[in-house]
Amino acid sequence: MVKKLYKFFGYSVFFIVTLMYFTPKISLYYFLETKLNHFAVVIDSEEAIDNGFTLKINHQTVYYESIQSATIKESTLKLLILYNALNLQDITLSSAAKSFVPLHIDTATITYTLFDPLYIKAAMDGEFGKAHVRYNLLERTLHLELFPSELMLKSYVNTLKNMRKSKEGEFTYDKTI
Repeated sequence: MVKKLYKFFGYSVFFIVTLMYFTPKISLYYFLETKLNHFAVVIDSEEAIDNGFTLKINHQTVYYESIQSATIKESTLKLLILYNALNLQDITLSSAAKSFVPLHIDTATITYTLFDPLYIKAAMDGEFGKAHVRYNLLERTLHLELFPSELMLKSYVNTLKNMRKSKEGEFTYDKTI
């Protein structure tokens, strides 16, 4: 009986791992792109490479309402059923955002896990400092915690005025979307 249970779990794990490896990630990526078009977001000029358990996307240009908004040097998408992550490297925002925030973001990681299914979380690090974002899918609320850099504190005071400052020196921003 125990031997049959081991076989069952072994075959189940093998099936799930095989399914994750052979999932057509490039097709899913282009399907996601078409869904983003409904929100006036277009991703262009990218090169997608399927690496088994991950999808690597190089040289993306992101447009919002036909205006170039950002360029992303490298992205890595991990679809592991229980834990999914999108890692973005070397992001440069459009010069239109220069009056609000610094334009360079070193890294951004967006995660969704079935262990915490109501939230999409993100962590970013760049010229602005460090930021943690949490989006509640049920209540449609966005919560941002910003640990600003010296550049952000000196040059982007107007942006920080729209946020609440805590005693620890972090800034928070909440919005219902």
